[in-house]
Amino acid sequence: MNEEQFEESPLLTVRATEVAGVVVVAVEGEIDVDTADVVLDAVRLALATAGPALIADLALVTFFGSTGISTLISAHEIADEHGRKLHVVAPQRAVRRPLQVTGVADVLSLYDSVDEVLAELKPVPSE
Repeated sequence: MNEEQFEESPLLTVRATEVAGVVVVAVEGEIDVDTADVVLDAVRLALATAGPALIADLALVTFFGSTGISTLISAHEIADEHGRKLHVVAPQRAVRRPLQVTGVADVLSLYDSVDEVLAELKPVPSE
């Protein structure tokens, strides 16, 4: 998969790229009622490709409220329907804290970087 840009506006940019065989949907800007569908559309399209998992990179998200939480829950459910696991990169407090306070962080896999996710997905050679 070459990099594919789904949407660019003053509020949100969503791009999908393939890194080490895993699709990364990188979101930059605000996830709110006006932009949530763009994120979910990108997730659906990314899941149409092969790969063991999907990474939602929210490291550059600047606004994340209840709609953002709902969007991630929906993305998690969509990934589950496709037999894939959603890994969420959320190193900053603006995204991570609402997920922790609401208990959603207990359901999602949260990481500090894409590299951290890839290291977990990489099979460990047996001795």
